[in-house]
Amino acid sequence: MVHNTRMKPGWSRDSTISTLALMGRALFVAVLLLPALTRVEAIDISATGGWIETIDASDLVSGAGSNLIDTYESASDATNIDISDTVNKNDTWRVDVRKVDGIWHGDFSLYARRTSNGNGQGSVSGGLSYLEIVTAESEFLSGAGNLSNIDVQYQLTGMSVSVSPLIYNTTAVFTVVDI
Repeated sequence: MVHNTRMKPGWSRDSTISTLALMGRALFVAVLLLPALTRVEAIDISATGGWIETIDASDLVSGAGSNLIDTYESASDATNIDISDTVNKNDTWRVDVRKVDGIWHGDFSLYARRTSNGNGQGSVSGGLSYLEIVTAESEFLSGAGNLSNIDVQYQLTGMSVSVSPLIYNTTAVFTVVDI
């Protein structure tokens, strides 16, 4: 689902990103995306795509009685970020990321990394290594100009049979900052 909203100068709107759910004895991971905006006259961001991962008995390291695989990765293009409405190809911006936990287990960590340069007359840098998404804003990547199809991949770590089988969820929030 994508929402585009214009806001007054100085305001920002964040975009949501991941939902993790553990149901019964299976972990169901889904990534949902919405856009983030900064100012009326400035830069827009939209994020689309998702990630669904089911973790069940087939993810046991050595069969019955063993632990689960600890780390899971999404497809390399699980999320697609578009940056638009820049003044020109030299108009610089930064994308920050943070998470907002719903029901989340303390052993889980969620990471994101950029896996493509996108398309357009702009440029992008940073974000090529996994960055842990925490509750505080962290700089994820930066660039200039309009770009589309900047791909993002996710990694989930900390899965274990010792984690109670519940529905877990967190939201990663991407925000564009006009710099």
